[in-house]
Amino acid sequence: MKTLGIILLVGGLVFAISRGIFGVYVHYEYETKIGSNWDLSERASTISQKSEYLDKFVFELEKCELDGIHNALFFQNEENDFTQNMKALKSLQKRLKDISTMDENSFAYQTAMQQITAQEQGEAGCLLDNLYSCWEKKNHYTTWNFFIVIGFFILQVFMVGCGWVILLDN
Repeated sequence: MKTLGIILLVGGLVFAISRGIFGVYVHYEYETKIGSNWDLSERASTISQKSEYLDKFVFELEKCELDGIHNALFFQNEENDFTQNMKALKSLQKRLKDISTMDENSFAYQTAMQQITAQEQGEAGCLLDNLYSCWEKKNHYTTWNFFIVIGFFILQVFMVGCGWVILLDN
């Protein structure tokens, strides 16, 4: 019985640690392949640099073939639809292309730069969360789905708890 307790305790702890590491890996994978392009676009100081990184961001997302995926199990709507969020992102991409033809010293360019930085890129948290969640849903469903994450957590707690109780009884 003591062996079973050790197996449950150690197995539960290893399972919990490996799930935590996997969750960090999933985030790292997205950031290195896709998300870092958005961050670099936000940091860029010229429209041409912003546009270049945004083009890479859009290209990498399109390669993932996420059209039709929603960031929801139930109550799917346009707000949590990947395709609709990509349309919004592509409108920003088009706007950057249009602005890039302007004279960088003009008032119109400077105004457009402020708007892009403050409005479209600076307040795009919901858009980015949706895009990331759709990617995660397709590529790593077990870290996206709340019920699976909670199920694994309960299993881990159960394994560690049972192992601990068995070891204390012996």
